[in-house]
Amino acid sequence: MDNKRCPSCGSAMKRNGKTGAGSQRWRCGSCGASSVHRNDTSARDLAAFASWLLSKDSQRDM
Repeated sequence: MDNKRCPSCGSAMKRNGKTGAGSQRWRCGSCGASSVHRNDTSARDLAAFASWLLSKDSQRDM
């Protein structure tokens, strides 16, 4: 279950379609605010790169 919270009022948000780029759009049931939540993967990507860098795997094995 999704437990996204409204950045304006803190109430639970519900799915409200997709943007033109394909990201999930969310709308607050209380105040009507709309937003797009993105998952930040930079830390995960950096950890995977550092792991590869310190391993003996080739770039092709990535």
